[in-house]
Amino acid sequence: MKKRMMSLALLGLLAGCGSAPTSLHYYSLDTDNQLAPTVATQPQHQLVLRPVALSGQLDKASLVYQLAGNELHFAEYHRWAGSLDGQLNQLTLNGLSSRLPGWVIRQDGARKGPVLTISVERFQGRHDGRAVLSGRWRLLTEEGTVLRDMPFQQVRVLPDDGYGPLVDELGQGWQQLLDQIAADLRKRA
Repeated sequence: MKKRMMSLALLGLLAGCGSAPTSLHYYSLDTDNQLAPTVATQPQHQLVLRPVALSGQLDKASLVYQLAGNELHFAEYHRWAGSLDGQLNQLTLNGLSSRLPGWVIRQDGARKGPVLTISVERFQGRHDGRAVLSGRWRLLTEEGTVLRDMPFQQVRVLPDDGYGPLVDELGQGWQQLLDQIAADLRKRA
């Protein structure tokens, strides 16, 4: 009996080794949707951009997918190609620079000029075929006084199933957020 159990266990192990391994898939947010570079002008305004802050659930390599209710699934084989906050920081810097000609957008710890902070609570897929982005952005004076405090939330319908369309919609949603922030900053300038 003991020999038979060992044989079955060994066969089960070998069968598991013979199946095709699941491959990892890596995603990056599309940077091709950036606006065309603007003609260089004399800088008239400066904006200090603080690093994008992610909620703890998003500060992972895996893409996040919300199941029914409040249950979250972290896609083990579908991951960000680099850190999500790093990708969002680069998209924000490039996106605002192209949308705000005549502005110098700085991330180097500068203290001169208004300060923009963005915190992200949700940046994920949802079981009903939607992409969800939410959080808030704040514009502060150099001294830290709040000039603008704006929550944002987008629920975007995915055109197809899969993580590729999800990443595309999240990227488009981020570009839409940058459009809104840039429009607000231009009004205040």
